[in-house]
Amino acid sequence: MSGLWWEYVFVLFLQLLLFLIHAVYEKKLADVPRILWHGALTGLVIGIPSDLLGVKYLGLASYELGLGPAFLIFNGLFGYGLFAANILLMQKARLWQFGIWTVIVTAGFEITNLFTHSWTYSFLVPSIEYWIIAFGFPLAAAIVIAGAWQILFKYRFVFIGNVIKP
Repeated sequence: MSGLWWEYVFVLFLQLLLFLIHAVYEKKLADVPRILWHGALTGLVIGIPSDLLGVKYLGLASYELGLGPAFLIFNGLFGYGLFAANILLMQKARLWQFGIWTVIVTAGFEITNLFTHSWTYSFLVPSIEYWIIAFGFPLAAAIVIAGAWQILFKYRFVFIGNVIKP
């Protein structure tokens, strides 16, 4: 495995630790395997199209590891998957708590990337574009994922319970 892969795995390892801390806080350690599995599947569904659209077609960022099929699948399963798994832990969160925790998870990725440079943006960091893409997109994606899980899989998210009736 090349040094670039090790650096990216390090980013994901720190995200896994953050996920486990979150699971302990939410008292859901027993559910971790199921949550990670659902997160991985969700990560594949949203990750590959997100990377193809945002990186390949819109050119908003680039990955040091490229956009080959192996990386797209790996990143979908683990990168986006850990993000999605963190969302599933927040079924009882209020909207402001949901938003703050989503920003914390995203900040974990972004801060770790300052040291590994696993991806780079096509605009200045920080800039308004950076804040929108690095933090606005994940927050919007998190809300969409929570809504989809509520409708499709009957997971109950408190902050959208009165808005969406499955």
